[in-house]
Formats: sequence, structure tokens, C-alpha cells
Amino acid sequence: MKFSRELSILNVMEPIVSDLFDNNYVKTGALKCDCEKCQIDIILLTLNHLPPHYTSSQTGEAFIKASYLNSQLQSDVLREITEAVKIIENNPNH
Repeated sequence: MKFSRELSILNVMEPIVSDLFDNNYVKTGALKCDCEKCQIDIILLTLNHLPPHYTSSQTGEAFIKASYLNSQLQSDVLREITEAVKIIENNPNH
């Protein structure tokens, strides 16, 4: 199957995880190592432990992001980020 350039596929979890990670760890200076490699590894490890939510439209993206305004879902994502931070800090790949 060939996709047109006008349509794009987005895992909406990527910006959600990235934003929560940035706001709760990067901006607060809570990381032992804040190099780009460690930050990317933390985000990737987190995304690998969360179910993906794909969309190809802005409406779908807005719907999925709105569902993550739920405090329990945010808590679940933050828990996964925290676990990834622990793993990467104990086993940096740089």
C-alpha cells in the first residue's frame, strides 16, 4: 500500500509522552543525565510500554489528546515515564 503525501500517520502518544516528560523531568532538572541520547531513550522506552494510538486526521488527534486530559490516564503515562527514567539512568547508552 502506498500512502499519499497529503495523509500522514501519527502515533498521538508521541507528543503526549514528549510533553509530559519535558514538563515533569526536563524542565524541572530531575534527570541525572539530561543529554539528548538519554532523553530520547527514555521517550522510546516509555512509548514501547504504552499502547499506540494512531490517527491520520487532526480531528482524531484532538480526540485522543482530549482523552489524555483524564488524570488517571496522565498518571498511567507518568508512571511509565518514571520507570523508563529509572532504567535509563541505571543503564545509560552513551
